[in-house]
Amino acid sequence: MTLWKLFTASLSSPKKLAAFRLAPMGKTMQYIFLFITLFTLLGFFQFTTQIGPSTTELDGVLEYFNEINWLLYPFAFLLLFIIQTLLIFARISLLSGIVWLLAPLVKKRGDYRFLWRTTLFANTWSFILLLVSYMFIGDIVSIQWLSYALTLILALWALKYYPKLPKKS
Repeated sequence: MTLWKLFTASLSSPKKLAAFRLAPMGKTMQYIFLFITLFTLLGFFQFTTQIGPSTTELDGVLEYFNEINWLLYPFAFLLLFIIQTLLIFARISLLSGIVWLLAPLVKKRGDYRFLWRTTLFANTWSFILLLVSYMFIGDIVSIQWLSYALTLILALWALKYYPKLPKKS
């Protein structure tokens, strides 16, 4: 399945989100790193456009930045990529842990590894919301919490299509 098909299917149906628990790990990693790259590029663009105006008040800082441009930009991009990777993986792990704790309450069998993949694909709407809000509005805490809630709702909705817990005898 191509990344485009994964993207469009993750936007359309919680039943498909539940089916993605069986997606190969390679495709799952490609999908997550696509969003990590998008967030990194957006952060790097904001960094490069805001470095000039925000540092003109400080004497000598702009000249210093101009002298080390060849070093500053690659390290900034690498650092942004690493931070985005850690944050997105932590976000997915935390949210899938919450869904894993709630799975027995709705009498569904959910291994953490499967729930992690489902939560990743349930994050698609949240990632789009965050990318658009960062581009046009900026970083607002309420939008961040809304994206967490949206992901949890979609992941729990997809949990409805997971197998039931075996009956205890």
